[in-house]
This record gives sequence, C-alpha cells and structure tokens, in this order.
Amino acid sequence: MDLVFDVGIQERHRVQFSFDKFWGNMSITVDGMKLTSELNLFSVSLIKKYEFVVGVHERHNVRIEKHRKVLFAGFREQPVYAFVDEQLIAQGVA
Repeated sequence: MDLVFDVGIQERHRVQFSFDKFWGNMSITVDGMKLTSELNLFSVSLIKKYEFVVGVHERHNVRIEKHRKVLFAGFREQPVYAFVDEQLIAQGVA
C-alpha cells in the first residue's frame, strides 16, 4: 500500500509511506528522498509510530501510525493514519 500526502502551505513537501504487509517492507520518502526504511518480520506492538519533522522555514510535525491485529496480521487489514500537526490528513488500509 502507498499513502501519499502533501505537507505545508508556502513550503510544499510530498510524503509517501509504502508498506507491504506480506513481506514487511516499509519505507518513508519526503520529496522522493528516502527518510527511513525497515523490514518488519515480527512485531510485538500493535501500533507502530513513525514521527518526523518536514520543512525548513515552515516546519510541520508528521506522525504516521500503522495499526495491526494481534493474530494473522499479514492476512488482515492494517489501517494507516497520517497526522500533520496533530490533525488527521490521510488514511489508508494495507
């Protein structure tokens, strides 16, 4: 699944969250540049949070939350929520 959203008013940035729930690959890019990536084959937490700041002159706090169920997470829907400055601006399902 890919969740793409824009951040900022005067200083615009495009954030992309990519996640493959079967293989566990996750990456976050800002304006096409990789911010982070990881491989999650096993996780104890039910909510995985990724927090970072976007912008130089116009700074915004971004938080992406990926929720999963306790059992068989790879075979069930995993909602993803994107917040900018504590406001929900995008959501999707992996």
